[in-house]
Amino acid sequence: MIDYSLIKLIPGEESQRQFSYELKKATYGDYIKEVWGWDEEVQIEFHNQDWLKKRPNIIRYDNRPIGTIYLDEKGNDIWIERFIISSEYQNKGMGTYILKGIMERADLSGRTIKLMYLRTNPVASLYRRMGFRETGNDDVFISVERKPGGTS
Repeated sequence: MIDYSLIKLIPGEESQRQFSYELKKATYGDYIKEVWGWDEEVQIEFHNQDWLKKRPNIIRYDNRPIGTIYLDEKGNDIWIERFIISSEYQNKGMGTYILKGIMERADLSGRTIKLMYLRTNPVASLYRRMGFRETGNDDVFISVERKPGGTS
């Protein structure tokens, strides 16, 4: 049984850069490989550049790192990026719990939540269940959003 009070988001520190990379590789590596292939050197360089621009929060459960999330608040929007939870902790309600907290904050401030995910990632059911609607897609990504109050 998951004790949701043990889930914390803490600012990412330099010492967690490698954890963040290994998490991405273990959790999203197959999806990335399907689209672009996996070149370790390219992925490390991309991750390092991205880390410097948009350092994610680390999702901790019972004081152990289990995921990452980056929230970018731009005007009337909250963009969710790098929302990754370790496979071991997926399908236990943790993503839903974190997303509900972001949705409550967005609703209170009248903001729309937006995000994009790889077409090959099966996360679509979570976002549909949480009231997100598709706003666009291409060969690689699907874009979704949730307006304040869950309106379409």
